Amino acid sequence: MAAALQRRLQPGVTPRLSAVETAHVYLPEGAGGGWFDVVPLSGTRVALVVGDVAGHGIEAAATMGQLRVALRTLALQDLETDELLTHLDEVAAQLTAAGAPTATTHVATCAITVYDPVSRQCTAIRAGHPAPVVVDPEGSPLTVDVPEGPPLGTGGGRAFTPAVFEVEPGSLLAHFTSGLLAAAGEDGAAARLHLEHVLAPAGRPLQELCDTAVYRMAPSPRDDAVLLLARTHALAPEQVADWTLPADPSVVGTARRLVGQQLAVWELDEAVPTTELIVSELVTNAIRYGRGPVRLRLVRDRGRLLCEVTDTNSASPHLRHARASDEGGRGLFIVMRLSSHWGVRHGRRDKTIWSEQRLDGERPDATDLFDDVADLADE
Repeated sequence: MAAALQRRLQPGVTPRLSAVETAHVYLPEGAGGGWFDVVPLSGTRVALVVGDVAGHGIEAAATMGQLRVALRTLALQDLETDELLTHLDEVAAQLTAAGAPTATTHVATCAITVYDPVSRQCTAIRAGHPAPVVVDPEGSPLTVDVPEGPPLGTGGGRAFTPAVFEVEPGSLLAHFTSGLLAAAGEDGAAARLHLEHVLAPAGRPLQELCDTAVYRMAPSPRDDAVLLLARTHALAPEQVADWTLPADPSVVGTARRLVGQQLAVWELDEAVPTTELIVSELVTNAIRYGRGPVRLRLVRDRGRLLCEVTDTNSASPHLRHARASDEGGRGLFIVMRLSSHWGVRHGRRDKTIWSEQRLDGERPDATDLFDDVADLADE
């Protein structure tokens, strides 16, 4: 029953993404609490997650399900990785306080890597969990120092520190639970070297690599074994357009012209009215409430168009419905109406408001909204 529940709480079919190609193997041999996830994030990024709950049986499987849902919810808030783990640690501590059974002083361990196919940067962080193995396209392991944070649920307020590193397209990222490294007669370091050797043919099909790793690593029959492999891809330079604009209201018209020109290059003329309106609202909002220069970025990716505007004001905008007598306040409402998805992503010193439009289906008609925009710039 515990194994059945555990399988049921794992993700279904992993999404097809431009950022990575993935494959996994999951063996709930010990009816424990191992789990994995692949979470698409804004800006074509992706979060790769593997975790392991302490204990075995129904209780461990249920705790695993709660942590996995909490982590996915936090990840979709576009939090920084250290902030994400801090909040997940608080969730784990609350599970302990609520009486979630655990035979040890911690609830779970977890490792997360966020990969950005535009910058080719990985941000890796871990909470008492084995660090990921990274193999370059030629099959050579890369030395990546990911500081080990405390396991989840231990308390104490210790910080989680991420490691940032760049990888080449075609590199292999391997996340796993300690159960995979439990080969007879090998300590943790030797088993890790063994896994690096098994994954050295990085160009082989990922599922074949997963199956080979399970066969060669001899996972423990008393503990879960989870292996999540991801082969990185990079977006081509012609898929991204990026501009830095001064914080002056006169640049709103310039931003619209730049967007129109770029969409013409991409042969997306039908998306011009909608995208120009989205850009007008986001750039105007950034100039009105932000500080410093404004960064505008367009990304074309697999049937969708992403628009991002970044400013140095870390305060989050609030969506509200303007009254008929208001002269402003409709900007984000319009962005929401014209987007299939939208949101806010916070950085260390800035924030990014992003909008996603689908290009492979019916799109909203921007002309229906022009009459509702009392404060639309007409530069």
